[in-house]
Amino acid sequence: IFLNNQRNSSMDLLRDIGQADQLTSAREENRVLQEKVKELTVRVHELLAENQSLKAEVELYRRECALPTFSKLTLGGNHNDDNIVGGEAKGSFIDTMDDEIDDFVTSGNGLYPDDPAVTLPQIHGHSNPLCCVLHPDDSTLATGGADSCLNLCRWGSALAPGDESSVKAVNDAINISCGAPVICASFAQVNQGRGLPIVAAGCMDGSVRLVHCGFDFCGSERILKPESVGSERVVNGINERGIRHGKYVKNVVWSPNAPIVATASADGTVQLTKVGNMDCVMSDDDDDDDGNNNHGTVSMEVIQSMHFDGPVESICFLDDGDTLCCYVRGTSYLSYFDLKDGCKQTKMSLNGESAGTGCFDEHVSFAVLSLNPSPNNGGKYLAAATDTSRNIILETRSERIVRNLYGHKNDGFSNPKIAWSSSGQYLYGNAQDESCVCVWDIASSSIVKRLDVGMGGHSGFVRDIYSSRNTDTVATVSFDKSAKVWLRGL
Repeated sequence: IFLNNQRNSSMDLLRDIGQADQLTSAREENRVLQEKVKELTVRVHELLAENQSLKAEVELYRRECALPTFSKLTLGGNHNDDNIVGGEAKGSFIDTMDDEIDDFVTSGNGLYPDDPAVTLPQIHGHSNPLCCVLHPDDSTLATGGADSCLNLCRWGSALAPGDESSVKAVNDAINISCGAPVICASFAQVNQGRGLPIVAAGCMDGSVRLVHCGFDFCGSERILKPESVGSERVVNGINERGIRHGKYVKNVVWSPNAPIVATASADGTVQLTKVGNMDCVMSDDDDDDDGNNNHGTVSMEVIQSMHFDGPVESICFLDDGDTLCCYVRGTSYLSYFDLKDGCKQTKMSLNGESAGTGCFDEHVSFAVLSLNPSPNNGGKYLAAATDTSRNIILETRSERIVRNLYGHKNDGFSNPKIAWSSSGQYLYGNAQDESCVCVWDIASSSIVKRLDVGMGGHSGFVRDIYSSRNTDTVATVSFDKSAKVWLRGL
């Protein structure tokens, strides 16, 4: 018995020693692995920086050394023939940079909104705001939130003296329940003093709500329903609740000169809907809390539907509403649709003017997630925010890349946004890993300021940016649950 006890004790001791050795070894291996991870992390950052530099160099080489396609060279074809092949615009075979005018030679004058004059805390309560847009007269800020509400706020009242003015502006704001998170919004444009008091809200459930945005509205239901539609079934893109897509709405924009709203969806469709004959009339089947019938209606007619093979990430109107530009994920070009010529499509490569060489023509390494036309020069340029830490300025209706803007980070899991200053000399953009708004001087292609928390900016990542086309006013919303209105400092 004594010998057996001794033997068992020895075995227990050896087992304990073995476990201790394994634990020590595992700790040492873990330490070594942690050091290796740190080394690899540093190397990854170095490679990312080198990759961005190489991309810029490739871009320069392609532009400087553009050659005719191989078939043109071997067959001795004319290098200066028509730029239209098969009904689609192709890149020019000749580098014409020497003949092109650069509108961004001189740096900006240093005047742009950088003062966070108004902060609207918890604009959607405990939920995150997801989008923002200013009324054409800049008096009203509309924000959409994860709480499924559209918020209409007279932000100017927050400029009144007193610490509580911002809170009061939020409390006085109008909240409209849209039934699903609101991820994009757009006000109907005012043309020659006329316009519909409507804001369109694109929702996660694929619906687009048309909301009466007038502060003199006396009814109980601000969401306008279509006339003569009384079925949940979607007919020609519209049901009894309004415009409808199969998946969530990516983008909503209004034509600048007509009551037409364009909506783009993750289901690969774009709809152009003509809106008019708004009537806040009595309805027999809707009673407000006082027993009064007061439900608004509006005519909605889908005048064009477009169908693509991938999600439509971004759209915008050009040429005073005569052209619709859009980007579809997985494609290497922007599509321009001539609305005065039966939506005739013209494709322009995103690979720059050297796309005519036949190289890099069918593939790009990025997706365009936000498009914004320049506020001056008749929308001569397009700003494109991509998911590869690169913002691009392109000449409209051409393949010419005017500027590449770097210095921030945005990848495929981010939500890049971009906006012009009213002068057209600066661009605003967000970043995936910084709680700031980056301001680029277009001429130098450099970031001249980061509007971060140290400057009174957001303490959370910036979700959306909107810049007024008429005044030096910029609106932003963030995951810190606030909205801010930036004005030009004195």
